Amino acid sequence: MYRLSKILVVIEPEQDDQLALDKAIRLARVSGASLELVICDHNAYLEDGFYFDPPQAQLLRQEHVERNRLLLEDMALVIRQQGFTVEVEALWGNPSYQKVIDKVLTSRPDLLIQSTRHHDKIARLLLSHQDWQLLRYCPCPLLLVKDKPWPEHPLFVAAVDPVHSNDKPADLDHQLTGVAHTLAQLTGSDVRLFHSCYQAPVSGVYPVVVDKNLYREKTADLLAALALPDDALFISDEPVAQALPAYLTQHNASVLVMGAVSRSAIDRFFVGSTAEKLLDRVDQDVLVVKPAGFTDKVKKARPESL
Repeated sequence: MYRLSKILVVIEPEQDDQLALDKAIRLARVSGASLELVICDHNAYLEDGFYFDPPQAQLLRQEHVERNRLLLEDMALVIRQQGFTVEVEALWGNPSYQKVIDKVLTSRPDLLIQSTRHHDKIARLLLSHQDWQLLRYCPCPLLLVKDKPWPEHPLFVAAVDPVHSNDKPADLDHQLTGVAHTLAQLTGSDVRLFHSCYQAPVSGVYPVVVDKNLYREKTADLLAALALPDDALFISDEPVAQALPAYLTQHNASVLVMGAVSRSAIDRFFVGSTAEKLLDRVDQDVLVVKPAGFTDKVKKARPESL
């Protein structure tokens, strides 16, 4: 059973609005979870030999990190006054996602929250953004927060794959629906399940007729495990990249919950994953859940001194 005891939040020091922190506080308030705030920053001008000799560059890096730590402490002071348990840490690293993953492996949070923004096609192709890398490597559930605040009762929609057509582990659907159900209960809201049984036309011409009842039978155990009614499941015969965003908009959903399995770079170049295809297509926050045992596949980044 999924429990929310610790939330790790990536803070963006140059942003006025901290929606990731706002939503983390909301979840911590209803779950009793502790909070850990982290800034992972890097500035190429402060590298050895770029503009400064190594001793001076090291001193400037340390001062830069200390300023970030003090910023986090100022945030934490206000939050602690509301009765929350808050820890902070300022990190230095490039690429920063590796340091964030190191922090996840060390701190072992139940949820990592980070803000995300729209990415252009070239950036998505080259996987140059931190959130794409966290999508691949973050072992704990990852909530990528966009710029829409949650209503009083945010709707969670879990995208399930009952036939495991994408080689997903058999229990991943139970994991992600369990996470969705827990967070929905904490926020006093509902969870719904979505599945696209779309199959490409034979030879690109003849449409394939699918039996939706078969998919309902395969998903019955998910509904039963969460005590959800039959109408909490929607099955579409349209392509998921079109059908799911439309469903989320129609039902005014706040969070899309998905499972993701890391693939090799070459597979991702030609195929990609459903999560990556949808991340920029939906306006909702995206909560990504990895299969059990995924942590064993993630290696810590090499140590990097200041």
